[in-house]
Amino acid sequence: MNKLHYKGWEILPTALPTANHQWSASCDLERMGADGIEVFEGATMQFVRDTEDEALRAACNEAYIQIDNILADPSVRLA
Repeated sequence: MNKLHYKGWEILPTALPTANHQWSASCDLERMGADGIEVFEGATMQFVRDTEDEALRAACNEAYIQIDNILADPSVRLA
């Protein structure tokens, strides 16, 4: 899946097949800061679902929530 644009941020989803025929997905986030692009790796937890689309949808939904939370409270920092 390509980058998704959301409220000035980029969401970079990744999905990989698991050994038990499911899919695991997570998202990294990036934004342009004063010193260049800031990347927040592993911004979402791993979501394991039966299909790639389901796993990606769950991870991206979590990324949207993360971004909304940061915008609501700029003192929030991602690990």
